[in-house]
Amino acid sequence: MRVIKVFSDTAPKFKALHELALVVQNGSISEINNALSVAELQFTGKAWAVNFEKLRGVINTLNPAYTIFAKGNSKLPFYSFSTLPSVTCPGAGTCLDYCYSFRAWRYPAAYMRQAQNALLMRFNQSVINDELLNIEGSFELRLYVDGDFSSVSDVIYWMTTLNNAPNIKAYGYSKSFAELLEYNAVGQWPTNYVLNISSGHNHNAITIARVKSLPITRGEFIAVSIGRKVKGIDHGTIAINKVLRENVPTKIFPCPGACGSCTGKGHACGMLSLKGITIAIAIH
Repeated sequence: MRVIKVFSDTAPKFKALHELALVVQNGSISEINNALSVAELQFTGKAWAVNFEKLRGVINTLNPAYTIFAKGNSKLPFYSFSTLPSVTCPGAGTCLDYCYSFRAWRYPAAYMRQAQNALLMRFNQSVINDELLNIEGSFELRLYVDGDFSSVSDVIYWMTTLNNAPNIKAYGYSKSFAELLEYNAVGQWPTNYVLNISSGHNHNAITIARVKSLPITRGEFIAVSIGRKVKGIDHGTIAINKVLRENVPTKIFPCPGACGSCTGKGHACGMLSLKGITIAIAIH
């Protein structure tokens, strides 16, 4: 059964943004415009007003007002693509209780970029292709920092795109197992995409086993509760790695937090040579 994030009345701004996100992902253009007008009423301040207006332009022109692909930084030194969390995540389960993606909703431009990309995935995928083609040379892409494959149509789009773009080395984390398995029955997997099975999903053991057998699957990436949330600077420390190993019954590769810093040969999550090895990180 699909699980959707619920925000209480004590978090009216987050609740308003989530209600808008639901309509962005499922409604018509007219309904999205109406939902935007309702959401705006919860916010004051110039930054929110400016960014809501930019999103309104995206809704009505279906052209991007924000960059579609984020460029790398010290924590994630790759290009990345994101969309709205929760409403695009059919496989989400307990992960919604600790999902870091909602933290970005404190910042108007970050939320609007997620909403923009959700709109473009639904209504104008060609502009996503255009921006992707404008990135020169070979590069790595993290597909879905926030959000997930919302449907098999999303999977078809991205796998077709990657099959036609050998200069891209892509990887990601997903809980959209039903959608991936549906594509597996009809599509061809690209050799330049690596999948990590993301924990906190709503699937059973049989489904997980089927996803593990896909040629794109590296292994599981699990978020581990150690009784408290961990700060970013604590990932990869001897103390945290020790606690992770104590809390996971199988052999693990502890995630250091900063992508690209974990091995001398590349980042573990994008390496099929580490197939079958569970990568673990403390909930943060």
